[in-house]
Amino acid sequence: MAYEKADRRVKYTKMIIKNSLLELMKERPISKVTVTDICKKADINRNTFYSHYGNQFELLSNIEGELYEEIRQVAERTLNLETYEKLSYEICKYIKANSNICGVLFSENGDKELLKRIIYISHELNIEKWKKEEKYIDQKLFDNWYTFTAYGTIAVIEKWVNSGMKESPSKIAAFINKATEAVSKDFY
Repeated sequence: MAYEKADRRVKYTKMIIKNSLLELMKERPISKVTVTDICKKADINRNTFYSHYGNQFELLSNIEGELYEEIRQVAERTLNLETYEKLSYEICKYIKANSNICGVLFSENGDKELLKRIIYISHELNIEKWKKEEKYIDQKLFDNWYTFTAYGTIAVIEKWVNSGMKESPSKIAAFINKATEAVSKDFY
């Protein structure tokens, strides 16, 4: 019982620390956020912070890693059960449902590489699936096509997130899928 109570306190403290960093990153990039800023915002002392994280960059990396892993799991489940078109929708739906985190991490103050890594989750998952569907696929041509469509997808999602996600996830996913299909027609 005491262990369970302590575990809940640790989870709560970590949540407060993470939320404090995200709030601060709405105003400025991580390079302008200090551990002191996070501690003041979270109303904790520095020892509490350092008992969980080495510095603000490790904290941000932890937040990004958790988000990446959750989206990777969504992508794997979706590709195992559904089509590629469903994947765009599920990722957009997840981003919208987690807009408090994604809105910060995909903003100007966030890590520009994070969204790229997220979009590339489906690259490896799709390669084998698409190779099975086609008799022959030129790997270099495929990689160029994927890079082109991935960067277009990244731009669309960034614009959507940074403009407040007013459109529904299904509308954004439909646009991404339609644009990807238009490029695919000449690819195959």
